[in-house]
Amino acid sequence: MKKDISWQDLPDPADVSGVFAFAMSFNGYEELGSFEACTSAARERRRASLVDLRNELFCAARASRHTGSIGYLATYEALLPLFQQMLGAPTTNA
Repeated sequence: MKKDISWQDLPDPADVSGVFAFAMSFNGYEELGSFEACTSAARERRRASLVDLRNELFCAARASRHTGSIGYLATYEALLPLFQQMLGAPTTNA
């Protein structure tokens, strides 16, 4: 599992397999100590740290895998600006 990430590691939201691979590069069960702690933290949507963001995305991807959906993409799109901010991604001026 890759713990240190940079903004360059963030996949394009249109890259379905890339987003899934990124989500699964973090194991919330191991990081938070149990399935219960992992899912509870994801439901809380704390979003105060990279661990919070990565765990929420991990849980969304796991749930999507079990249901055969791509619902994790909406979660990633919602979290992407927070990832970019926390990782110091350059901002674009429109």
